[in-house]
Amino acid sequence: MAAVFTIQSGSALTIADTNANNVFGISEDRADLTGSCKKSQLVGGGPIESRLSNYFNSSCFTTPLVIGADGKGTAFGNSATGIVDGPGQANLDIAASKAVALAWPHDGSTLEFRAEFFNTLNHPQFANPDTNFTSPTFGVISSMAVNPRVGQLALRLSF
Repeated sequence: MAAVFTIQSGSALTIADTNANNVFGISEDRADLTGSCKKSQLVGGGPIESRLSNYFNSSCFTTPLVIGADGKGTAFGNSATGIVDGPGQANLDIAASKAVALAWPHDGSTLEFRAEFFNTLNHPQFANPDTNFTSPTFGVISSMAVNPRVGQLALRLSF
């Protein structure tokens, strides 16, 4: 019997702001922080299942300030890289095998049964949300990071 149990925190995420009007010619900056939120408030509270369509607290972010003489050009955003963490993961994979000695069809034959299960507990493992502040899907988690439970059974006869 073998098992692999993985527990990990989420990936460090940077909140981006796609902006063609950056005065420095960079089209994807970081979003600005509004200043009204603490770091602990940037991600909504509660279970991830309740935050699939609103993972981030969008009221904590805004577009960078206009600094261009044309009234359009913006500065860099002030939010740090890796400022928030994506969803964490907890996963269990197991494998078991049993070999039985047989006298048929001749001495030394074995019959081996093997079972393997990945994501054994079948818990949802959510992927990272959309981190582009200007996107209509900002903060939306739209996919899973790993497959649902997968199992395979094998039987092998060795002569």
